[in-house]
Amino acid sequence: MKKILALLLALVMVLALCACGDKTNDDTTKTPTETNTPDPNAGKQFDDVEKVEKNYPNQNEDGTINLDTIAHFDPEYDYTQNERFKVCYISAAGGPLYEQSAAAYEHWAPLFNMEWTGFINANGDSELYLTSLRTQLDNGVRAFILDPDSTIFPAVLDVLSEYPDACWMSQMSPPRDGTSGEGVPVGGHMINNYVGFDNVDAGRQVANRSIQWMKETYPDVSFDEVGFLMADYSTSPPLHERVVGSKEAWLAAGGKEENFIIADLVTSTAGMTMQAGIDVGAPAVSNHPEIQYWVSNALFDDVAQGFAAVFDQQGLTDTACITVFGGSGLIAQWDGGQEDSFRYAIFTAQTLYGEPIIGAVYAYLMGWATPDSIWPSWVKYDDKGAGDHTYSQLRLPTEPLEHETYKKFLTWNDMVARSNIYGYNEPDVTLDSYSKFVTEVPADYKAP
Repeated sequence: MKKILALLLALVMVLALCACGDKTNDDTTKTPTETNTPDPNAGKQFDDVEKVEKNYPNQNEDGTINLDTIAHFDPEYDYTQNERFKVCYISAAGGPLYEQSAAAYEHWAPLFNMEWTGFINANGDSELYLTSLRTQLDNGVRAFILDPDSTIFPAVLDVLSEYPDACWMSQMSPPRDGTSGEGVPVGGHMINNYVGFDNVDAGRQVANRSIQWMKETYPDVSFDEVGFLMADYSTSPPLHERVVGSKEAWLAAGGKEENFIIADLVTSTAGMTMQAGIDVGAPAVSNHPEIQYWVSNALFDDVAQGFAAVFDQQGLTDTACITVFGGSGLIAQWDGGQEDSFRYAIFTAQTLYGEPIIGAVYAYLMGWATPDSIWPSWVKYDDKGAGDHTYSQLRLPTEPLEHETYKKFLTWNDMVARSNIYGYNEPDVTLDSYSKFVTEVPADYKAP
């Protein structure tokens, strides 16, 4: 994936999201980068749950809409009574995380009575991304989960504005307009809702897990002797926020500021890959031979694997700990029997991540909610879009992935989603073992 430069694009402030979509047809054109492998059992996982007469999914006791829960799947609601929409997932990149996201959306699509038309990977090419989006729109797709490079969201809105009956949500990055100025949030104003995480806090969580490992494993080592290898992607404001959070945690733990070493992925032509991790990690570590103990936030699983290769090449595997906010690649690594300095992840299963995202798109198409009305409890007072917008930011729960317990957590995820995406069957796991909701809205959502 090539390095993507920031694009100077005209700001599109308003995108109309309508309640109706075109009826499905069977002539959707497949692009070379699209995959479509339907599961013959998809949609059958909840057949044992009796359908009851309801006005809306997860409705209030009096039969009215509950806008905080409307996007979550309700097995008792009969989605088949409604119009069937086509849904497509388009990402800027590939890799385990995106592939597991695609598998999650393919799982949920038939449950929401939607036709899964496939996953498109633009391979880091922004022009291909926009062309793929337009092609799907021209072929009748009206429901989208979009993961472009965050710098081209305004261009994405330009395309979508020509199809006012299309509806969308993003996944990996908060959808922002790229503007800046006094009082403007990092990355610009929100241009739609977001389901995900606080990136500064994500950086703190990742850093603290690696730091905890160092303190437990080498309790007699002074943090003056420890380095922090921090991956950055400086052209992406959301990812750079994770750098800010990790540095805060590092300094709070007693780390030396000069030992916080940033390895910027934009300096590599390999993008966000394992090779990019090697490209930027190798010189960063080599330039500090005095540091023999390392903790790290690698941002992505692929980059973490590159950092792990660097530590291994320099004989530092036993004295290094890498953590990411992710984990799909780490799961595959553990399943393959590989253990190295890539030790932990702060994780949300893609099945749980994807459910409210695809559910929100469905709610928009059905006219049950709009981007300005969904998840009203999760509207942040100082970051809700420009003008009179009230875009929400629904937060998701996370769980630390550790080698000893990861199969238990993933068994629970399959249990909750009635899926076999992960395929483990650990004993002593119940629906109450973990929670798929964050029940407490953070204090910083409310005006002081």
